Amino acid sequence: MFPGLGGATLPTGAPAAEQEPGPAEDGTKLVDLSAMLDKTLSYARNENTAYPWGNLFIGDSRLGTQSDADEQLILHLTFQEFVKGKSI
Repeated sequence: MFPGLGGATLPTGAPAAEQEPGPAEDGTKLVDLSAMLDKTLSYARNENTAYPWGNLFIGDSRLGTQSDADEQLILHLTFQEFVKGKSI
């Protein structure tokens, strides 16, 4: 890719856009990370037992999770690979 640095070079006459895709733009695409989440090692510290964090993965939008003490819920999420999270 960079001539003189030992990497692969682009063939002459071929535009660079056809050779490899450019980097993705941050924040332009929503991705469902539930498939990469290790649910056996993830938990909510202060969840209300009537609304456990497992409700989030059932698929019913009426179910949710709640804190048992205040309006802040402390989640410990473990992923199977490196993930860059920007917001929840």
